[in-house]
Amino acid sequence: MTLLAKPDNLKIRMQTFLRMWGIWLILLLAVLLLAYALTVELRMTDGVLGVPLDDAWIHYQYARNLSQGDGFTYVPGVPTAGSTAPLWTLLLAGVGLFTHNFLVPSLALSVLFFLLTIWLTYRLTLDLTANWAVALLAAAGVALTGRLLWASLSAMEVTLFAALSVGAVWAYQRRGLGVATAALFALASQTRPEGHVLFALVVLDAVWVLLRTDAAKRPFSTWRLLMAAIAIYGLIQLPYALFSLSVTGKPLPNTFYAKSRTTTFYSWRTLRETWGYHWRDNAVSLLLLPFGLAYLWRRSRIVGAWLVGLLLLMPIIVPLVWHHGRYTLPLLPFQMIVAAAGLLWLVTHLPRIPRPLWALLVGLFLLAGVWHVPAWARMLGYNTREIEEIDVEMGNWLAANIPAQEAIGIDDIGAIVFLGPRPIVDLNGLVSPEMWPVIDLFPEHDTAAMRLLAANGVRYLAIFPKWHALLVSDPQIATPIQRFTTDTHTIIGEQEAVVYEMDWPYRQQIAPEVERVATLGEAIRLRGFDQAASADVLSLTLYWESLTAVSASYKVFIHVMDEAGQIVAQVDRPPVDGLAPTHRWQPGDLVRDPYQIPLPPDLPPGEYEVRVGLYTDETGRLGAVGDDTVENAVVLMTWSPDE
Repeated sequence: MTLLAKPDNLKIRMQTFLRMWGIWLILLLAVLLLAYALTVELRMTDGVLGVPLDDAWIHYQYARNLSQGDGFTYVPGVPTAGSTAPLWTLLLAGVGLFTHNFLVPSLALSVLFFLLTIWLTYRLTLDLTANWAVALLAAAGVALTGRLLWASLSAMEVTLFAALSVGAVWAYQRRGLGVATAALFALASQTRPEGHVLFALVVLDAVWVLLRTDAAKRPFSTWRLLMAAIAIYGLIQLPYALFSLSVTGKPLPNTFYAKSRTTTFYSWRTLRETWGYHWRDNAVSLLLLPFGLAYLWRRSRIVGAWLVGLLLLMPIIVPLVWHHGRYTLPLLPFQMIVAAAGLLWLVTHLPRIPRPLWALLVGLFLLAGVWHVPAWARMLGYNTREIEEIDVEMGNWLAANIPAQEAIGIDDIGAIVFLGPRPIVDLNGLVSPEMWPVIDLFPEHDTAAMRLLAANGVRYLAIFPKWHALLVSDPQIATPIQRFTTDTHTIIGEQEAVVYEMDWPYRQQIAPEVERVATLGEAIRLRGFDQAASADVLSLTLYWESLTAVSASYKVFIHVMDEAGQIVAQVDRPPVDGLAPTHRWQPGDLVRDPYQIPLPPDLPPGEYEVRVGLYTDETGRLGAVGDDTVENAVVLMTWSPDE
């Protein structure tokens, strides 16, 4: 009898041990996996501790300015609602009161909130299923997800939003939508704007519950409590929303609008790639999804609605999947909760299935997650190395070589500005909303960007040249002065970034060597030219002034004519070879427009007349009015090859 009882006693003891210590063992496992991922990263970066996203440096810059009393600014003195995670920025600003070395504290906070997310996942699942084993399974699923381990070492707001969203749903599950619960949801929304979707679902669920409750059992005070909860939520959102409105005229941060700008209402590519990420995170969990939703429908509609709802809504919010799908990473705890509940539903409804098969399914669930951990550890290393080799090195070089008062146009704005604060124009519009109308002109945005950058006094670009091929296509305008490269392309914009010194065609002032004033049409004035010649090339630089906004795209013709009136050499093209098209010109614009006119090798001696004008293929030449015009052309000069 004693011998027969021992297995049962051992089983009971094991269950008791896991019930008491299981979650702590899972947390310990998570710490060990984080240590493993960090070790892989350091090995791949030659011991350099870093972050896998340039965006982390953006938070550091905001946090430093906040801690120094400069408010929500990216460049001190210029208010910018550019943080989509103001709560995370505020937490880092608290760190900034003690140190401006944000790297280690931000990583520590990110890890801490990941561990808190695991614990909250366990607690929420336990309340939903009343089964400690199922709760441990959900928590283990979170701990073993490689993409969440990557996020935990990204120094970003992902794990904070995950912890707040799971914690807020747990509070709603236990106490309903009261004032304190609404405050939790509000804090989640201050961490990521997707939190507004979660709160909207919770309000709908609360209203649904109230409407289904018998009127006699539904006191008016319950409705008042709901209204109070909504009011508290709104009050917490109000300060940053008003700040955003005052800066950009929009209630959400710059970065939300910059990254969600699209001409497509629903991006099927985003849907496909997002679900692909979640499938690779843990394929077994998605297979269990229908059963989990069935189990949870009467217990918590929010868990399933939030998981499926945001996955389906994300293609409306963003046209592309950014940074390994990090915007839906906070859904992974809910994915594991639903999966664990789905397994419980199957056990309940299929009691005849042998226990070994259930054990196999649990093993497959855990294996499906941990299988990808090494790959995500390597991904962390690749990502961090790329950020260090491109963004950090470029930031250090700019800080050492370009004066701090010089404005720079930038693609990746994080490390560059943090390591060398200076005036910038963010070419992607994250902190420079004045770029939004320019970006909307894609694929012709480079010509508009050229005018805007010149008007803002930008003398240097620190960019990925493949993103701005037209902008840097003319070596007379863009001179490369430093290059940065990396061997891989897993997170960085491109494998090569270049610093250019720019000589814009748009000028604040002009001083032509020869003044030659003529008006073409009613909108454009020729102010003069510079001239140089060699045996085979006539070099001319024209100077234009825009009198009004120009609607048409004119071409410039330059004709070199002999004494018989025959054209012996010519150039026909838009101003600055299309980089400064006339339809971009605004009143007062001054444009420097250089030309190289090939001369025939057998050009005989004599005097040649150089004529200039503007035309379109549809309407012909613009009329020319001035001291020396002929046939709607301006006679620039009479020139002799032997001069």
